[in-house]
Amino acid sequence: MRVISGIARNRRLEAPKGLDTRPITDRIKESLFNIWQFRVEDSRFLDLFSGSGSVGIEAMSRGAQLTVMVDAGREAVAVIKKNIDNCRLKDIRHEVCKEDVFNAIRRLDGLGYKFDLIYADPPFTQPELYEPLMQALGSGNLLDENGSLAIRSEKDLELAEEYGSLVKYREKTYGLSHMHFYQLGNNTTE
Repeated sequence: MRVISGIARNRRLEAPKGLDTRPITDRIKESLFNIWQFRVEDSRFLDLFSGSGSVGIEAMSRGAQLTVMVDAGREAVAVIKKNIDNCRLKDIRHEVCKEDVFNAIRRLDGLGYKFDLIYADPPFTQPELYEPLMQALGSGNLLDENGSLAIRSEKDLELAEEYGSLVKYREKTYGLSHMHFYQLGNNTTE
């Protein structure tokens, strides 16, 4: 696992030990950032269920102005911080939150945060998290009006076309993973 592009290109990333974290492959991450390529620089980026921080660190490396990474695991948060240091990105504006994702969504929303890009990667072993997560994101105001949200799931997991203000506009399958893309319902551009 590595940083694909930007100022930390080719730097190696560590992953937390154990089965709780299933890091995104370089192939999937590269495809995601190819889809978002013109949106990342100067963006406000939210990475939920961050694990190793691979996706948030990729955004930092590619010029995001603010990256917020959220994970409830103590070891995951320690690895994220270590990866940021090893990639020499600690001077780039970021927040690493050791917090339950649902609490973080409420807290960030309550503080008025807005994000241009949101990436969510709940554990495949907990499919019961997906619906409440999407409902929380769809009923909140974290996504900017021209923003995009991507959530990775197992290939066979179906997600609704709409959650509150969020409307699905794209899907892509990568082996056993499936990426669902959402935007605000009043936004008709991809």
